[in-house]
Amino acid sequence: ENLITVAGVVWLLAGVNVALIGVRSAVEMSGAAVGVVIALVVGAVAAFFAFHAMFGTIVLKNAQRIRGLDGERLNFMRFLDLKGYLIMAFMMSFGFGLRLTGLIPTWFFAFFYTGLGSALALAGASFLLHRAFGEGWTFHARRQNRQAIRQ
Repeated sequence: ENLITVAGVVWLLAGVNVALIGVRSAVEMSGAAVGVVIALVVGAVAAFFAFHAMFGTIVLKNAQRIRGLDGERLNFMRFLDLKGYLIMAFMMSFGFGLRLTGLIPTWFFAFFYTGLGSALALAGASFLLHRAFGEGWTFHARRQNRQAIRQ
């Protein structure tokens, strides 16, 4: 259960950091027209929903994987598997490289990183809620259950 907490904290902090990069990029565009600002907000929301769906699945799979690990005391680094670490390293390197080269305009980072970071942060919070409420807790399942109760 502590590995789920570690996963939640790591994902939450990573998400906040990525979202802050996006917000800083948006602030750098302070002279942008209203239409551009609206497009950035719409883009950030679209990026959020695209990644939120993907990260929700990852949270469930990793929480189940962590709960299935044998041993009383596990190394805290096992909150991710090898594939997860490789994906994380690739994404961080690729994002850092893109920002460093200057090939991608600031407006892209403003909407994309804000949406991506928000989805990552919510995934971190989902891990923490999964830890707090147990194996059966999922954001999507709870929402679906509420809808079924209303009908």
